[in-house]
This record gives sequence, C-alpha cells and structure tokens, in this order.
Amino acid sequence: MSLQATVGNESASSGLEKQRDGTRGTPIYRRRWFPYAVFLAFLLLLSSTSFFNFLLFHSLAETFGAAASFTIAAVVLTSRGSIENNYLRILGVSYLFTAVIEMLHMLAYQGMGVFPDGANLPTQLWLALRYVQAFTLLIAPLAIGRGLSWRWMILGYTMITSVILSTIFLGVFPSAYVPPTGLTPFKIVSEYAFIVLAVSGGVLLYLRRSWFDRNVHQNLLLAVLMFILAELVFTLYIGVYSAVNMLGHLFMLAEFFLVFMAIVHTGIVEPTRLLYRELADRERSFRGIVENVRDVLFQYQLYPEMRLTYISPVVEEITGYPPEDYYRGRNGARGVHPLGGWVPEDSIDTEHDRSMRTFHASRRDGEAIWLQVSTATVRDDEGRAVMMIGIARDVTEIVRNVERLELAQNKLKLLGSLSYHDMQNHITSAVGYMELARRTKDEVKKAEYLDKSKAAIEEINILLGSTHRYYELGKVPPVWLDLRETIVMALSSLDLHGLNVVMDVPELELYADETMVHVFHNLAHNTLKHGTGATEVRIHVMRDDGELSIVFEDDGPGIPMEDKEAIFEWGYRSRRGHGLHYVAEVLAATGMRIRETGEPGKGVRFEILVPRGRWRFKSDTA
Repeated sequence: MSLQATVGNESASSGLEKQRDGTRGTPIYRRRWFPYAVFLAFLLLLSSTSFFNFLLFHSLAETFGAAASFTIAAVVLTSRGSIENNYLRILGVSYLFTAVIEMLHMLAYQGMGVFPDGANLPTQLWLALRYVQAFTLLIAPLAIGRGLSWRWMILGYTMITSVILSTIFLGVFPSAYVPPTGLTPFKIVSEYAFIVLAVSGGVLLYLRRSWFDRNVHQNLLLAVLMFILAELVFTLYIGVYSAVNMLGHLFMLAEFFLVFMAIVHTGIVEPTRLLYRELADRERSFRGIVENVRDVLFQYQLYPEMRLTYISPVVEEITGYPPEDYYRGRNGARGVHPLGGWVPEDSIDTEHDRSMRTFHASRRDGEAIWLQVSTATVRDDEGRAVMMIGIARDVTEIVRNVERLELAQNKLKLLGSLSYHDMQNHITSAVGYMELARRTKDEVKKAEYLDKSKAAIEEINILLGSTHRYYELGKVPPVWLDLRETIVMALSSLDLHGLNVVMDVPELELYADETMVHVFHNLAHNTLKHGTGATEVRIHVMRDDGELSIVFEDDGPGIPMEDKEAIFEWGYRSRRGHGLHYVAEVLAATGMRIRETGEPGKGVRFEILVPRGRWRFKSDTA
C-alpha cells in the first residue's frame, strides 16, 4: 500500500481587544460626605446670625431642632411595623415629646414675649428636655432584644412629659436660673448628671453594636458625644445671650442631625436609594436574560379584555414573525391565544393554574415546527383568571430525534428479520455444499464444494458482524475525534493493492461516535470491491456556510444515475450490500448525512455533510 498524504492546514486566528471600564463619577450630592458638608455650612450660616440678633439665632436653632425631632419621630412611628430594633423605637418615640418641650422652650425664651419675661422658665424647660433625652439614652440600650409595646412606650412618655411640664408651670420644679448670679446649683448639677447618664448610655450602646448597621451605630455614638459636649458647654454660660450658649446650641443641633442621619438618612433614605438602584440593576439584568434566552417568554392579559402584553424578541427567530405582528395580530392568528395564534383556541387552559402541552405549528415560511408551551394562570382575590404567563420552547429537533429513533428501531427490527432469513439461506447453502462434498469422490468437485461452503460460512460471519454493529449503533456517546487519525486507522486495516490514497485534510475534529472509523473503512472497502480499475482515492474537505463536507472519491467506474439513492438502502443488489447502508446509519446517529454526487463513468464521489457544531479546528481548542 502506498499512502500519500497531502495535508492542508487551516487555522482560525482571533485578536483579543482589551477594554477598560470607565468609572463613571458619582454626582456630588449623592456622595456620603455631602449632607455633612451641607450641615456644616448651615451651622456656619446660622451662627453668623447670633452676631446680629441672638434671639433670631436661638429661634432658628430651636425651630430646626424641633423640626428634626418631629421628622425623626414621624419616620419611626410610620415605619413601626418594619423597625425591630428597640433602641430606634424608643429614640423615635422620645423625640416626639422632646420636640414639644423644645417648642415650648423656644416660645418661653427671654425676649419672645409669649410667656412672662425671664430666663428661669426657658432654662427649666431646657432641663426638662435634657432629662427626657438623657434617661432615654440610658434606657434605650437596655431595651434592645426585649419585648416592647408601642402603646406602652407612648403612654409612658406622655405621662412623664405631662408630670414634668406640670411641675414647671405649677412652680414646683426647682429654679434653674436666678439673675444676676445666673445658673443655679441645681442646673449645674443636672448638666453633670446628664453627662453621666449619656456616658453610661454611650457605653451600653457601644457594647450592643452588633445590633446595628455600622454607619447607623457610628452616627448614634457621635450623637451621644455631641450631647455630652453640649452639656459641658451649658455648665459654663452665665447669660442667656452669651457665645457659650450659642456653642451649646450648635452641639445640640449636631446631635439632632446625627440622629437624623442615623435613623432617617442612613437607615431609610440610603437603603431606599440602594434598593431602587438594585431593583433597576436587576430589572436590566432580568430583561437581558429574558431577551437573550432561547425560549419565548410571554404574558397575556385575560381580564377585563384578552390581549398579549409581552412576548420576547426571540419569537421571530423561532417562528419568523416579529413581536410586533403578535401584538397587532398580523400573523393570521385569531388573537385569543397567549402566543398569538400558534395553537387553537380550545388549548387555552384557564381551569388549571399550570399546564404543559406540545403543539404542531408552522413558521412564516411554511416549515413545520413543534412547540412545547408551559403556562401558569394568575388569579385575583375573587379567583378569576386575570393573567397568563408562560414559556414556549422549540422542541422540533427533539421531536425529529424521537422520530429518527423510532425509525431506527423499526429498521433494526427489519434487520433482525432479514438477518434471520439471510443466515438461514447461507446455512442451508453451506450444509448442502458440505453434503455434496461428502458424497462425491471427485477430488476436484469436493474442493469446489468445500470452497463454496466456506464462502457461505464467511457470509454468515460478515452478516453477524453487521448485525452486531447495527445493534451497537448509538450506544457509545459521541466524542471529539481527530479526523485524520480516524481515516488513517480505517485505511490501515485494508490491503489497498497499490491503490494510491491522496488525503488533503486539515487538522480538525468531528463530534461523532467512535464507529466513525467504520464509515471510512466501508467506503474504502467499497472501492476495492466494486471500483474496478480504480487506481486512486482522494479524501479532502470543503466548507460552506458553517457546514463541513468530507469528500471521498475514486477514479473507478462510478455509480449509475438511477442507483445513486438506492445504494444506501438495505439489501442493495441481492441483499448483500450492507456496507453503505450501515455507513448512512452511523452518520445519521450523530446528525450527519451522506450522498453520492459522482459522475457515472468517472468514479464515485461520496460527500459526508457535517452540520455546524459537529466539527471544529483543533487550533480552536488550544
């Protein structure tokens, strides 16, 4: 055997493009430090008013403080169903009552003219405000993890606030400011008591930090610190219009702002913004998945009117109709099915919440397809079907494979029947020739009879081998096979009698059954057996729009035009030509086809058609 291989090499080269993700700058007003910067600017602007009119400064400071307190309380109370942290619950309820006391403190301030003029009443109201806050800072950490009733919290703060205010306006509450000496010992001692209570509350808050978000906890601790600094300052001033008094109010506003940031901004505004951003990201991600998935997703409104409300773009790839045709009813449908007429009206199942059916349909170009449609019915509170959502999957190839499998099973049954009759004939022939050889005394005749008997037995052996191969067909899962190695292995087991083989095959692989080696073996054997006068076999490949053609041709007599289809049928030429039929079946098992396109008188030309995805260049896997 002379085996001449001319190898054509093909390689696919691809360039890699590197892309840098540009970081899109976050707007300044959305950055974490922005509200703090705005608040500092507000404090500077507010403090400047004290140099012109301290009463204006005080009124603005207390108004903003009361507004922040009311806001904190409103947010906590309206969100009480979703707030589980008792610290935030108690803090929110307390700020409702401290806001009331703070407004009274502002109205009673010296110079406002609402209450009798003097500095004692506003100072007493200030102490009432801070007593409520200080004890809240101490009690709130202790309540974490305990069962608390909103009703009892509100009732408790109502009673405490009412008692304190009653003692102040009835003259029972100790004096806090006496001109001209200024602050009384009770006022100063109270301020230090507030500091002790706040420090204790801050320590307890720190010890229970695991109950809080990190940013919320930091803001609450800073708020406690601002409370302590404010009280230290308020122990020093001697006049209600002094600069020290202004500084204490600034610390107080900082305290309110930090609590506001902890509860309202960090605890609610920021998570809400992040939630909406996450929802937007998920919506984009989900839309991308829906629009790129290979199945058709659809939504159909059933009540109050029946209409298609969504269908994914991939529907055009499967049916040939664009989504717009389904929305507008332009695809010849009756317009009552969620898929716009893919299936009959009576297939709509609103009696059952879930259903799955397979339907035979037609593409726009007339091609028959099979669709597996899974639907789920959405019902309102009255149990009425108001919406249908579903997924349609193109199962055409699956159905065709089932049909192919059934066809193959039928062929195998036929093969079994034919094999029985073939073997019976060969056995009868072999037995008959052996009996003739036994009876004759002519040595020449005896040798002739024995040769014919041997030939019949060899035919039985060949038939048994073919039958076995047919039954084994499809049992071995396909793998990636080196095409050149497969061809060489197939030809190496044959005595080609000097037949020249020219192989122009690139380095590529086929996704096929390992019985692929029998394909080339049988094709070459066909040339040896029927290609009278053939001197050369040529094997090469061609590509056309992603499909690969493996061409096997020789220079023998070729196939008559009327036999080109019949050669792949079982029993071609007296039910002895099993080779080419077996070749066709092996190829069909892995989605390939074979045809004969040679010119009669100039040799055979077998083309093995390999679909896209069943072949690849070896360089693509490197």
